[in-house]
Amino acid sequence: MKSPRDAAQQILAQDWPREALWTGFLLSVVLNTCVYTLQQVLFPLPPEVLIPRFAPGAYFGVILVLQLSFIAMLATTGRWLGGQGNLAALLALVTWLQLLQACLNAAVVAMLLVLPALAALLNIAANIMVFFILLHFVNSAHKFGSVWRSLGVVLMASMILVFALLFIVGLIGPANLGLPEHV
Repeated sequence: MKSPRDAAQQILAQDWPREALWTGFLLSVVLNTCVYTLQQVLFPLPPEVLIPRFAPGAYFGVILVLQLSFIAMLATTGRWLGGQGNLAALLALVTWLQLLQACLNAAVVAMLLVLPALAALLNIAANIMVFFILLHFVNSAHKFGSVWRSLGVVLMASMILVFALLFIVGLIGPANLGLPEHV
């Protein structure tokens, strides 16, 4: 299927049992955690790079909470902009997209072993494609009829999550996260 809109319509047309949605969602988080862990084992970052490194269990927890929050924010902000989508529809669509992204990330990791320069380009192309699909999925879930409104929903949901994370990091304190206090 070449059209993200058609794919979204097919996913939304299914009568997914609640257990199947949540199981699929958890599977997507587990697969993404496995790919992340494999990438960390095969290509560890040097200690001077100030990017937080997570143990697999912590990564699973962080991704689980972030994805659930993002899905909830997509539903809420979409409704604020006059959309008709609900949490179950967005859970189904984002789960499918996360499963696709896990496969794409696994392909990037495999490509890193063979052709690292091409893997970097593949990673950029995959992220652009996933974002493009996400916009169409949000558009279909909320029945906007405009990808631009979907872009607004995605940007609003992302900004709300970033501000919430900054607030939480501020409460916890950068030093407790292993970050320099003056940053």
